[in-house]
Amino acid sequence: MLKRVAKTTFSRVNSLFSRTQTPCYLPPSIAGNVPHLTPDNCSKVEDLTAQVLDFADILSLVKLATDKKKPFRGLLNVTDYELVLSARDYISESNPPSSKGTGFMVETSGGRRTVSIEEFMTATELLQPELVVPLADEIPIEKGRNRHRAAVQTSLDWLDACQALNTSLTPMCGVVVGGNDQTLRRMSAGETCKRDIQAILLSGLGSCTDRAKRLELIDAIVSEISPASLPRVITGIGHPLDVLDTVNRGIDAFVSPYPATVTKAGSALIFWISDDEDGGSASERNVERKCSGGVLHLREKRFATDFGPLMAGCDCFACQKYTRAYIHHLLNVREMLGDILLYLHNLQYYYSFFREIRTAINTDRFAAYHAEFATRFEEKVSTAPPLIIPAAIEERKRKVDAEKAATKEIKTKAAAAKHEAAILKRPRP
Repeated sequence: MLKRVAKTTFSRVNSLFSRTQTPCYLPPSIAGNVPHLTPDNCSKVEDLTAQVLDFADILSLVKLATDKKKPFRGLLNVTDYELVLSARDYISESNPPSSKGTGFMVETSGGRRTVSIEEFMTATELLQPELVVPLADEIPIEKGRNRHRAAVQTSLDWLDACQALNTSLTPMCGVVVGGNDQTLRRMSAGETCKRDIQAILLSGLGSCTDRAKRLELIDAIVSEISPASLPRVITGIGHPLDVLDTVNRGIDAFVSPYPATVTKAGSALIFWISDDEDGGSASERNVERKCSGGVLHLREKRFATDFGPLMAGCDCFACQKYTRAYIHHLLNVREMLGDILLYLHNLQYYYSFFREIRTAINTDRFAAYHAEFATRFEEKVSTAPPLIIPAAIEERKRKVDAEKAATKEIKTKAAAAKHEAAILKRPRP
């Protein structure tokens, strides 16, 4: 139920699930595990109460859960989480093209395969998620208008088919598609809201690089959403400045790999969130932000002898137990513990960012917070040298490249010989 709308903006505080207040971050997971973290490490992040499951990751376990008659959540070790089931890969974005003609395709551990609506809804029945995102024809935004028009209709048809098989009445989240065409986006949103849905997802806008155009599309979609209290989820938007712009448009939940992407780059989030949270470490943090911007690039040489925490005053597990120098070492020797510690910090820090957003909305100061954050946020390019590729990996790459080149040459010669033979066989005039 909608609790508060901040004055002069469309930002709002809402409830997505019983333990998940919005605006919120919904981390995508791999078979029930958020990137880099094992279940025992997940318990170190207090705000990690909900996550998004990729249907392709659990497809191979559906038969096992059915045959053994085991609780699906227990099999995946996600009994303590509020779950969103989707058929999209939001981490590596390895989403094969789908259409009404070819069927819905997913990338599994055994390769690509086409899945039926019945298979998807069987998994839904077994998992009993708090919210399910039905199959939708989500295609790249740069596709043509006719293809996007077809995607709108296909997504509506698949939504109807999923609802017809939803015997357990699992809450459904309709999907808005339509590329960068406002008319198609409005039509998709309006028609989707005519169905019995409990949330709505704005798809594909993360790939729209034109910020002004993206915000126009969000405004157009939101204007068609009815009722106004319907929770709104968006995918592909994770950068803090983009998050604030989008919250300002009335979006409630964000699905993106942003903390994992920052971690993969060997970086730690330290951007300004609020003066209250800085506490006694304010001056130390501000000095570091002037030097590094909003992100620490831990592989830079200057951290080799820096024995301070990732961020002064941070209460995350990584900052309480480990130093920048140690994590710098782990990253440079490619030790997986480095990614684990970085992700623990980045995920908790990102959750803190959303907590401050909710506080700003509740106290009717979101517009001021948005403006101040935009002036304080700064990004700087890393000066870290490229990671040295181990000799064994480099040698293997050379062999693979040589084999590919040899195969290509053989095929080229064979094609040329075939073409020449065909010419010789032609009857002479």
